[in-house]
Amino acid sequence: MEIRLKKKRIMTFAQIIFFIALSVWFVYPLQKNGVIYFGDDMEFHVNRILELVSNLKRGNVYPYIYTYTFDKIGYPLGMFYPWITLLPFALFSVIVKNTVTGIYVGFAFYTFLTLVFMYTCVRKMNKSKFQANIAAVLYAFCTYRTIDAFSRFALGEFLGMVFLPLCLYGMYAILFGNKNDWPFLGFGMSFTLLSHVLSTFIFILSLFSIFIIFIWFVENKYSTFISLFKSSILAILSSAIFLFPFLEQETFQKFSRPAPMDITSTANHMDQIVSASLRNSVLRSTSGTVYGIGIILLIVIIIGIVFFEKFDLTSKVIYLLGIISFVITSTIFPWNLFRNTPVSVIQFPMRILVLTSVFLSYSGSDIVDIMLNSINSMNGRKLFKVSMILLILIPWFSSISQLKKDSQSNFEVYSGSLKEYRYGTAWNLDQYTPKKSVPFYEEIEHHLTIINGKKEKVISIYSRPNELIYKNLKIKSGEKVDLPIAVYKNLHVYQDNKELNMINSKRNTVAFRANSNKSVIVKYVPSTIDRLGFFLTVITWVCSLVIIIYKRVVKGN
Repeated sequence: MEIRLKKKRIMTFAQIIFFIALSVWFVYPLQKNGVIYFGDDMEFHVNRILELVSNLKRGNVYPYIYTYTFDKIGYPLGMFYPWITLLPFALFSVIVKNTVTGIYVGFAFYTFLTLVFMYTCVRKMNKSKFQANIAAVLYAFCTYRTIDAFSRFALGEFLGMVFLPLCLYGMYAILFGNKNDWPFLGFGMSFTLLSHVLSTFIFILSLFSIFIIFIWFVENKYSTFISLFKSSILAILSSAIFLFPFLEQETFQKFSRPAPMDITSTANHMDQIVSASLRNSVLRSTSGTVYGIGIILLIVIIIGIVFFEKFDLTSKVIYLLGIISFVITSTIFPWNLFRNTPVSVIQFPMRILVLTSVFLSYSGSDIVDIMLNSINSMNGRKLFKVSMILLILIPWFSSISQLKKDSQSNFEVYSGSLKEYRYGTAWNLDQYTPKKSVPFYEEIEHHLTIINGKKEKVISIYSRPNELIYKNLKIKSGEKVDLPIAVYKNLHVYQDNKELNMINSKRNTVAFRANSNKSVIVKYVPSTIDRLGFFLTVITWVCSLVIIIYKRVVKGN
């Protein structure tokens, strides 16, 4: 018994080392050059990380408003764009004292979690260790995940992909598996929400569709609904740290929908998607953003037709879901029916490729496992296992090599600092601005203050966590001052250590009557709702961790 337990621990340790090596390999080809290659959203997310770095260095972990970056306009990203899962990128940047290296370590860290989560979920579906390894490697190194990480630098969606396997397995467990695994869905959804609101919306739509289709085949529907309810409560409590402030701001005033797009015009033709997949391209496209699933997963679709009859029922369903989700991303699907519906908020149908990637990665592991079982020779089986891993990694490495040489990727690399932009639209600063303030957005971005009806540009703005300090305003006691920062709930104004009452402003910006000529401080003060959300999430995480440790250490589960 002791020998068997020791062997099991050695195998677990070897598995961890294997995943760590793969995680390092995922970033090394790019990291070794010491720059972040240009991606679609690079400026936006790098500035988010830099804001967190500045806050961490000053002992703050929750920047409700961004005061160090984004042109110091009091950008409310902390309340509208999830930040918790971005903390590791900032923390690693502080530890290694280099933002570029810290970001790559962050990518490696989340690649490791992706491998672990996919492996664990496949194993829990009673599949072999080898199949779980293949599924994990296929998913972690799939083309669309690589595109999200480097070509698009879409950190929100990239992070959402980390937790997608947990969400899908959690739904599977609630419907047909071990219903005691309902926390997988709860934590999977909560950490997706703590990563990317749009991915959360897509996952909810997908899981709801799956639930509606398959609930009719479930025998014990009562326990299924109970498990689903518990996972929903867990998801809310675990994400309350972001969800509560977000909802508080959304209900305080009206905001425009970020980057609205015609979903019918952003859907790509199937021949374009297949062509991009055949090229195994991860390059940023010059003729529109046409991205695919890569040559390996495209082969999985083709070979899956041959192996379909050998799949068990669950594997058949997953394979079909992979194909359906792949087709839905194209113009074959009638996206025009959803043009003026909430579904159009997803902006790009290609985002659904995250689902295609995870489904087909599982199907690919099914195919490889069936092929392995047909080999009788021990040496032949070992050679086959190594060959399959290399078959996944070599095409991926080739794509990364092309990305490094691509002129668009080298268009504007990040080497540790970003140049200043004259206009905030480069960072989408007009998003998350209240509707009433949008017409005056350029005045806000250019720091135009209105003092007794006269516009003057603020030169001296100093930053603290969740605070902006305006100095040298040339104001007198009793004068009306209208600062270039939009009004959000829980913003307070101070002068001479006294809080001032805010008054109405045509621009819907922070306005007040000065009581002296001293500096003015605009500060975000967390409300009771904010603090409640923080408290609920921390308590949920701590209690869950205690329960897990208790079950593992005390009960030995």
